[in-house]
Amino acid sequence: MQIFVDSSDHNLWAKYRRAGWAFGATTNPLILQREGKTCTPETYRDMVRAAKDAGLYELQIQATGDLVETGEIIAGLWENIVVKIPLTADGLAAAAHLKKQGARVTMTAAYATHQMIAASALGADYIAPYYGRLLEAGHDGDAIVDAMLRIGGPKVLLASLRNIGQMEALAARGHDTFTISPALCAELGQTAMSDTAAADFEIAASGGQDA
Repeated sequence: MQIFVDSSDHNLWAKYRRAGWAFGATTNPLILQREGKTCTPETYRDMVRAAKDAGLYELQIQATGDLVETGEIIAGLWENIVVKIPLTADGLAAAAHLKKQGARVTMTAAYATHQMIAASALGADYIAPYYGRLLEAGHDGDAIVDAMLRIGGPKVLLASLRNIGQMEALAARGHDTFTISPALCAELGQTAMSDTAAADFEIAASGGQDA
């Protein structure tokens, strides 16, 4: 199971890495804009330093503009970088070029099963279907991402999840790679009943009334 924090907030990276379940972090230009950062090499270098400090195993940063040129800059920042490329005709061509140079690549913003075929053929490392957006657009997101999993090749990095219930159902069907928002990060692995049980154990251990 690999779980990524879908944020550029290095404090969250460190928090959930210490919790033991955060494998890495994913970002894109919308996330950076929302979190007050710019899409520049200086920002990316700062993110790499923070990722190393947090102990992340991977950091995914999205190329923009000239996808090959930006992708090469991003790929050169750290051996544990994965370059995100939008799954368009231009994106596929750029990803193929970057893969030939040895870069690791995620094909992002995937919405159709056949995109997995192209991503697999060029040797992409990940494909990131936007699960929640697929459902909201009226598509059978479950059928699409399950078919991607069966085709195989790149890891299916499920993005745009709206709630923990979606993550539970997908994991139960064999999906094992997710990127989740800070809100879902705060919920993962926790329930009020577990917290209550833990508190009861402490009361009993200290000689208080048995729960």
